[in-house]
Amino acid sequence: MAALAGILLSACGGGGGGGGSQPPPASVTISGQITFDRIPFDAVLGNGLNPTGVAPAPARQVTVEAIAAQGGTVLATTTTDTSGNYSLSVASNTNLFIRARAEMIKTGAAPTWNFSVRNNTTVGANDALYALDGNSASSGTANSTRNLNAPSGFGTTNYTGERAAASFSILDAVFRAKELVLSAAPNTAFPELRLFWSDQNRATVLPNGQVRFCPDEGDIGTSSYIVFSQGEQDSCGQTNGSGIYILGDFTVGDTDEFDQSVIAHEFGHYFEDLFSRSDSIGGDHGGAGDLLDLRVAFGEGWGNAFSSMARGDTVYRDSQQGMSAEFAFSVEADDQTDEGWFSEASVQEILWDLFDPANEPGDTVALGFTPLFAVMTGAQVTTDALTSIYTFSTGLRATAPAIDDLLDGEDISGTDDFGAGESNNGGDTEILPVYRTIQQLGQQINVCSRSPGGNASTNKLGNRVFLRFDNNAARLVTIEAIGAAPSGGTSAATDPDIFVLREGALVNFGTSTTPGQETIPQFQLPQGTIIIEVYDFDLAGTTPSCMNVSIAG
Repeated sequence: MAALAGILLSACGGGGGGGGSQPPPASVTISGQITFDRIPFDAVLGNGLNPTGVAPAPARQVTVEAIAAQGGTVLATTTTDTSGNYSLSVASNTNLFIRARAEMIKTGAAPTWNFSVRNNTTVGANDALYALDGNSASSGTANSTRNLNAPSGFGTTNYTGERAAASFSILDAVFRAKELVLSAAPNTAFPELRLFWSDQNRATVLPNGQVRFCPDEGDIGTSSYIVFSQGEQDSCGQTNGSGIYILGDFTVGDTDEFDQSVIAHEFGHYFEDLFSRSDSIGGDHGGAGDLLDLRVAFGEGWGNAFSSMARGDTVYRDSQQGMSAEFAFSVEADDQTDEGWFSEASVQEILWDLFDPANEPGDTVALGFTPLFAVMTGAQVTTDALTSIYTFSTGLRATAPAIDDLLDGEDISGTDDFGAGESNNGGDTEILPVYRTIQQLGQQINVCSRSPGGNASTNKLGNRVFLRFDNNAARLVTIEAIGAAPSGGTSAATDPDIFVLREGALVNFGTSTTPGQETIPQFQLPQGTIIIEVYDFDLAGTTPSCMNVSIAG
């Protein structure tokens, strides 16, 4: 186990009986408070963090241990309360120190949780847990107080000491997110979540433009929630634990340990993944004005709104350029840039207005978190469509029909899980309908993978085309996509890709290497509504890339 730093602010004092006639007590109580130095954001929006405004904050619900100075045996264990206070009973006259572990663990009766902050760059140490150690001293013969504070390590313009506060600051954001979930479901059993932070964690972009991901060496791309499949290897040929990876390299200008907005956002993705359902394909996103794949738009909008709900703050702030600047926006403000079902800004504004008090024109609902939780853990999980603002809205409409006013305010007109009746095409008349329907086996349908605005990133609006097939019985089928240009101004897809999905789960996908063609050989297609996702992997520029798609069986 790795210890970040040890500071004993108030050591214990001795005691003793009068005249030596009474034996010392068998045990004594050591109590105190565990705190960390929080670097707050500046009062002026845009100025980033304010290292001159550091103030201690309680380390809430973290594990505290009394450790024998000789041999390192754990003598007693407890957990801090929501004010950071703890109390332990230990044998008298025993040399020991107090350790605060960067973890929140509760077992037994519900609710339960297991959250921990670990150093992903401790090669060979199996992602060591951070901990804060106090000084060794005798427990004496009387009750005593030992407080521990994790310092920020920041000097005047740079970090000059151990950054002990980082892991406890991260946990504090998790505490707030956890409490939001418990407000709707008090008996929640949270799946284990590991958060990986290091003062070496940074974004590394290779000469070919690809992001290098190698957590052992600190290359994590950006702060994000990542789930790895079994045996999946990174850029260094290593396997990694799933969880939230957090930036921390101050020398390259972006650290997130004090950015509670960012951490709570990533916890929102953890919630969506393990309590709800996320069909998002991830990738770069830039807030308002960025036209996204409908799954990505919902996932990122949900993360932003969840972050504000957990923190009780409409303003999302992400420090940058060391501490001197930030990226910030309000989930309450109505950003009218490219509103629609493909906008994370539209999604976050709708979700926040559903949650918060009715306090502005068009915002007539004040649901709190519980109804949103119910949809996310119910209708959003079982929908036949891909997860989006449509599926969420349909799930909530019976409870809150006023959601249609919020949707209308964001130029979203789709009326069911599949966006039927949607009129907002994002500036490209060929984007709609949101889903195209394959009516029968053998039907050939021409679709085009496109890039409105010239952005060919695979997570943008129009890049992926969604086909719906209502399969009335399980059957053997073959699915094919062949590059074919229907008219002038388009080109034939040179590398079609196919994914077959049922309730968001991957049923099958294409593996062909034949130029201009992708075929999924005969396989068993389950009964139910099937989504076939197709796109041209080679799409570049603004010219659509088209293909004929068919199901034979």
